[in-house]
Amino acid sequence: MIDVTTTDPWQMIFDKAGDLADSLLHELPKSKVDAVDMEEQVVSTIEKIATGEVDPRKDWSVIIRPVSKESMIDERIDEHFDIALRQAVYVRILFEYHMQKIKGYFSEASQPGMLMKVGEEMLDSFACAQQHATAWRLLKAVRDKSLQSQYGNQVKAEKKEEREVLLRSLIESSLDRLRPPGGWRNHVLASQEVAKDVAAICKSFSLDISMNEDQVFEKIQPIIWKEPRFRKAFNESAEKELSEPHKTRRVWLNLDFVDGE
Repeated sequence: MIDVTTTDPWQMIFDKAGDLADSLLHELPKSKVDAVDMEEQVVSTIEKIATGEVDPRKDWSVIIRPVSKESMIDERIDEHFDIALRQAVYVRILFEYHMQKIKGYFSEASQPGMLMKVGEEMLDSFACAQQHATAWRLLKAVRDKSLQSQYGNQVKAEKKEEREVLLRSLIESSLDRLRPPGGWRNHVLASQEVAKDVAAICKSFSLDISMNEDQVFEKIQPIIWKEPRFRKAFNESAEKELSEPHKTRRVWLNLDFVDGE
């Protein structure tokens, strides 16, 4: 059993927070930030937390709400990005500064409870960062009205409507994110779980896919089974790969009856 009162088990959260911050910064448009600006943005965030200009704990009470006015989308996008980055940076501050300070300056007898308290803050902060990072990405997709920039020529080739593109992006993401230990047992169970997740996300962020959970399931199952891109995504997270569907050929029998004399 892992001893969660030492700093070692929190290394994974520390690393994931760093990966999340890096992903957020690299997902910004090139016109908005360059390599130098990325480092400066992280340093600026650290300074604001260190000086007390911002209190990262207050972010935990920010409720993610659907955007009712189109004019507010840009403001919300910036807000979600700032919170996600701030929380990812705060996780690293908690680990690199607070936990190491406890290890260096306090007795071993007093360390377990103190480390656990800081660790719980790390978990809260990382969860907050993930939630706002998801909201940021989804609102960007809504603002752009399509995910053509992400899917490029493939989306153009498929010529899907906007909600079809959005639905497919959520399916692919959920297949990987919701993957159970050992992988998906079959594509039907995967479709059920993905449908619940997609329906919940669309409801939370007021994304219009014009379908309820049951309809989403009916839509997802054949997509995973028949479309090569999604069958491949499923197979990468499955216990057993899903075989390519066989094409059936309809045979017509033409029976001519001739009356005998």
